[in-house]
Amino acid sequence: MDINSLKHIKPGSNLPKKIAAILVSVLVVIASFSYLNSVNSDAKEVVEIAVVKPSEGIPEKELLTESLIKKGKILKTDFKEGMVTYDKVNEVLNKYAAYFLRHDTPIYYDQLSDSVPVKHEWLYELPKESEVLTIPYDYDKCGGEILAPGDYVRVRVTYEDTDNSPSEATDMNPYFNTSSLNKKKYVTEVLFDRILVKDMLNSKGQSISEILKEVSRLGEEERKAVMESKEFLQNIQAKSLVFEATPEQVDKYTKSNSHGTFTFTILSRMDNTNFVEQLSAADKEVKEWTSNGKE
Repeated sequence: MDINSLKHIKPGSNLPKKIAAILVSVLVVIASFSYLNSVNSDAKEVVEIAVVKPSEGIPEKELLTESLIKKGKILKTDFKEGMVTYDKVNEVLNKYAAYFLRHDTPIYYDQLSDSVPVKHEWLYELPKESEVLTIPYDYDKCGGEILAPGDYVRVRVTYEDTDNSPSEATDMNPYFNTSSLNKKKYVTEVLFDRILVKDMLNSKGQSISEILKEVSRLGEEERKAVMESKEFLQNIQAKSLVFEATPEQVDKYTKSNSHGTFTFTILSRMDNTNFVEQLSAADKEVKEWTSNGKE
């Protein structure tokens, strides 16, 4: 370019804008190249992680020792937050497995516990004056998937009124039809006005809360595979409710159980400090799989 021609550039010329556009384009190209180079580098780079060594896996509550852990390698792009890198394996030795760990799978920090893990932790916090009461119920007639541990429910009992003896007034009535005494009468009354659901059991008597906890601790791919199985969907189908009850409530249920049928209704969660969304991530995935299966 002729330098002298710069003197004749008019103030409204587009040359400065063109130069700026070229500079911006160059910067974008450089940034894109750097990013792609970084991604390509990560795709080739490997990370050494702690992996479960025994072919039979590590049982729940097992104390982790060096003999149970081996070195594994994965691509940096596959590394997940919470995985134990092999250079930090000493940080997890002498900790306990919170649940069963499968062979050749990465070890995560949240799979381990400093003390021996216990199931049904709420039982250890249950007031001494309270009792655990289990009542069978109809899943579809009591909120279906809406009902969850931590909810309060109202329980009604319906039973046949066996007091069919005629009163003095009917005895003196010449038009009274004695055949009416043979008609069955049913009475419905509130058994529990407000009672807390602590857990739910499947047809095998297994805690659904504990099943969801174990599934939520699995890796993403393994969790997805488990949730797709028919066995898992059957195992989270509730058949009984577990309540925190008073001795008086247990006595009332015992007297009604032999001759009554029960109706459960869910109460408002407003101001319910006991209600906690149990394993919300796993629960959402469960609902997604069940809803997809119905479509």
